[in-house]
Amino acid sequence: MAILRDYNNLTFDQLFDFVAESQTATEVDKKIAQKILEAERDWRTSFDTLDSFISALEKTVGGIITKSSLNKLSRHYKQNVLQNAWELESISYLNDIFDLTKEKDLRNIVAELTEKIK
Repeated sequence: MAILRDYNNLTFDQLFDFVAESQTATEVDKKIAQKILEAERDWRTSFDTLDSFISALEKTVGGIITKSSLNKLSRHYKQNVLQNAWELESISYLNDIFDLTKEKDLRNIVAELTEKIK
């Protein structure tokens, strides 16, 4: 799937509402949305939009957010667990998402989810 950036104004409140109120969402979509909410909550910095969170993650990993790039970041953060405990928890939630889908790029996963929300 092509990378979509049409979700740049999707807020975490909208994502929360999707999880709590959607009658048509699949359980997998709700689980993915919940994992994203948990990951953002545990990240050191708060974000207003989903796009700002994904962009910050891409900057942190140095490119596309994949399970492999998150595992590499996790290994780096484990060098100082006390300082990076929250980020390590966030990475754990994000890694869980890749077990719920065949997609390899977190930005594409988020774009697909956003298509269903909007």
